[in-house]
Amino acid sequence: MEERDPMHRRRRSRTLALAAVGGMLMAACGSGDDATEASDGLVVWYYFSGGPAEALEKQHELWAEAHPDVPVEYVQIPFEQLPSRLLATASTEDGPDVVLHNVPVDFPALAGAGVLADLTDYWNESEVAEQLPDNAAWRSDDKVYTVMSYTNLLGLYYNQNILDEYDLAPPESVTEFEAAMQTVAADGKYVPLAMAGAAGTAGAWNFMPLLLGRGVDYCNLEGEIVHEEFERLQRWTEQGFVPRDTSTWIGPDAWQQFFGGDVAFGINGNWNLGDARGAEWIGTARFPAGPDGSHVFLGGEGLGIGAFSDQQDLAWEYIETAWLSDEASLINFNTSGQIPTRTDLAEHQDLREDALVRPFVAAAGDSGAWPMNEQTAAMQQAMGAAVSAVISGQKSAEQAADDVIAEVADAREQGGSTC
Repeated sequence: MEERDPMHRRRRSRTLALAAVGGMLMAACGSGDDATEASDGLVVWYYFSGGPAEALEKQHELWAEAHPDVPVEYVQIPFEQLPSRLLATASTEDGPDVVLHNVPVDFPALAGAGVLADLTDYWNESEVAEQLPDNAAWRSDDKVYTVMSYTNLLGLYYNQNILDEYDLAPPESVTEFEAAMQTVAADGKYVPLAMAGAAGTAGAWNFMPLLLGRGVDYCNLEGEIVHEEFERLQRWTEQGFVPRDTSTWIGPDAWQQFFGGDVAFGINGNWNLGDARGAEWIGTARFPAGPDGSHVFLGGEGLGIGAFSDQQDLAWEYIETAWLSDEASLINFNTSGQIPTRTDLAEHQDLREDALVRPFVAAAGDSGAWPMNEQTAAMQQAMGAAVSAVISGQKSAEQAADDVIAEVADAREQGGSTC
């Protein structure tokens, strides 16, 4: 099982080339320093590998078929370097035609720096865009700079064998979820829950849906609700719902624990559906709902056009063909498991007939809102640290809540107080 960050697949590999598809896919190799060299076609920057890269290769075939005379040079840049490389184009005034970036964290800085082209007119005039929800378009000052063709998000996995043993139904609400975990914990035979609780984005991403379900996000993180949800997390550890070791677990660790078969529930992402399909005892549901419903954050990469591209019309056509089209979306889903954002595909048989994926598809259309602030990453780090500290017992719920409220407020201010 490879390490997986909740919002994206982190990779530290060198730039590498995808295999040529029909002679149209131009290889990029080395360290990525050739990313801005002149090309007779389009230049696309990305950072992922594995399943998403396999999907990219297949999606390229759609473009190659429609535009056999327009090659595409795909340049894989290490995840950690891509934001700074793109920001540097503000000085060089040279860069990619298309870029796939870590939109939940990087978008505010990239849009603010002027390194992404304004896509508003393309978006408003696109027939393809009509099939996408409004939250698939990322805006700054009412202008669209990034669009998402797919997303990655959290759901609730459950062990049907364990639920049957205790005559439990998959929980729909947090109240039902806690009652089910209490039943499992009381017997002592199984661990109730495996979730990521490590300091950083992992712990933040797994905990925040409890707050989103009560109408609280990073933009209004204050008050008794925050304290109450940290008290809930503290109860979960004290009552044995989650092991103390959870404080160091990232997503793959939590999945490994759940997939072992002795854990009733697992909070994890759609990227584990491949494993889940091979285990008849696994079921999925949406994240248990709070009073304000079930909401999780959308993760994944966003598609932007470089501000200094001299072929932006062609770049948008590439985005529509190789990413936003229904064919491209289904290729991506079937190859990588990433959830299409196109609303018209929710009823496609590939998704409709897959019981495991249906909760993720439903959740994708009813997500929480990310802050539009350059310090979004700092907010997540503060939240993750607080979550980990409560699970490990290093901090009380009260102290952790007080600390994270103050730290997130400070990060918002440092980011210009915008949200």
